[in-house]
Amino acid sequence: MLKLLLFALFFCVFYSVSAQNKGKIDVYLIAGQSNATGQGYLKNMTDTMNIDTTVLIFHSGKPHLNSGKQAFTWQPLIQASESPDRFGPELSFGTKIHQLYPDRKIALIKHAHSGTNLYKQWNPGKIASDTSNWGPQFKVFVQTVDSGLNELKKMGYKPIIRGMLWQQGENDAVANDSASVRYAQNLIHFIERIRKQYHSAKLPFVYGYVLPPPNTGRYREVVRQAEHDIDQNSGSPRAVKNAFVVQTDDLSHRATDKDTRYPTDHVHFGTDGTWVLGLRMAQKMAKH
Repeated sequence: MLKLLLFALFFCVFYSVSAQNKGKIDVYLIAGQSNATGQGYLKNMTDTMNIDTTVLIFHSGKPHLNSGKQAFTWQPLIQASESPDRFGPELSFGTKIHQLYPDRKIALIKHAHSGTNLYKQWNPGKIASDTSNWGPQFKVFVQTVDSGLNELKKMGYKPIIRGMLWQQGENDAVANDSASVRYAQNLIHFIERIRKQYHSAKLPFVYGYVLPPPNTGRYREVVRQAEHDIDQNSGSPRAVKNAFVVQTDDLSHRATDKDTRYPTDHVHFGTDGTWVLGLRMAQKMAKH
């Protein structure tokens, strides 16, 4: 009996120590609307689109994201879009950022929802305690991130949020005049709130241009001008330090995807476009 008790004690101590020694893990947040959820199709991926499954991912569930796997659970990198046959920038971003930082452990936390706006649905409130004014998507985003971070800690990791990806703005560009005009101030405030929410004043924030050509329109131009100006290197008074925009106008669209069911869809990036978007976001993130 004594030997059994000593063995049990040794096992508990060993398990506790080993769980505490997993060390630091770099965490990247992903959020936005339909091009963040992702409209790339797994069936159209090429042989060169290899996925690094040593990277971990944690994502929200239905009706936001449906990977075909259990939501709110850490697992090897998989697609996390609206349906199990689609993917977003998470696959290529996670794979590429690990290539750029091969000695680091990488984890992604994702919440996105198609057709959502920044001015209301992603409204982060004035401050962290202003939860009554948080938009529904921001609430789920914070719940998802907090849950993911807590689970990493339980697993023995020390999570460090290294950056955030944001792909959103289409809804604000087509909503109304006031929504598009306020997009710049709303996005600046959103970035500020994310940084304060997670106690990281210099957190890199990488985002992509929305509504590539042939899309046109007055409100589109207003939103895209805001995206341009907020970039740290824009030279604009609205520039935000450590915020960086990614070029997307040359990415492929869902309209041109193989066997597409959406031959007129030039709003959403296609399979190759979604993959390249993630690569560019990783390169931009690593550069800065």
